[in-house]
Amino acid sequence: MSVGSANSAKGEERRDAIQVEARRALLNEGYSGVSLRQIATRLGISVGNLQYYFPTKDDLVEAVITKETQVSLSILDDIDWDFQNPGPCLHAAARALLRHHASDAGRFYAIAEALALYDPRYSRLKLRGYLYVFRNVEELVTQIVPELEADQRTRLTRVLVALVDGASLQIQFGRVSDTIGGVDALAHDVAVATERLLENWT
Repeated sequence: MSVGSANSAKGEERRDAIQVEARRALLNEGYSGVSLRQIATRLGISVGNLQYYFPTKDDLVEAVITKETQVSLSILDDIDWDFQNPGPCLHAAARALLRHHASDAGRFYAIAEALALYDPRYSRLKLRGYLYVFRNVEELVTQIVPELEADQRTRLTRVLVALVDGASLQIQFGRVSDTIGGVDALAHDVAVATERLLENWT
């Protein structure tokens, strides 16, 4: 390994460690509890070193939110999709996504939503994240139901994203997450509804 690649790997490790600590602070203490100085202290680095990677608090929080969106989408990527027989894949995807949202990830998304309500920077970030998710789900819809016209595909994708978003809200605020069984039952219903929509959408 060259010196340059070793330094690059070390830099990525440092960047990841900073984001992990910032995510923890955001979850446990809220936005006001995210302090570059405190994070640097916890990691045993200088504030200047931290700011080499994330110049401001908002740069850091934005990076954490963006990474969280990518983690959610990686759940869909990890499914071994069979577009000729998508039913089992849809059930696996719904279960994995909603279990993810039943973890502290769901609380994290609620914090990100609250930030988007009051700050234009996070509102724009939310829109970018939504469009990123939307495009990925629309691509799945295209693979599963290739005969749909573009406007039908867009409408169906909007409904499917809303279905998962609504289920996630129920998990966070409707006490569905009291048991994994409750989450899995809701995921089953979401998957069944998704199958029916894909089969009958016009």
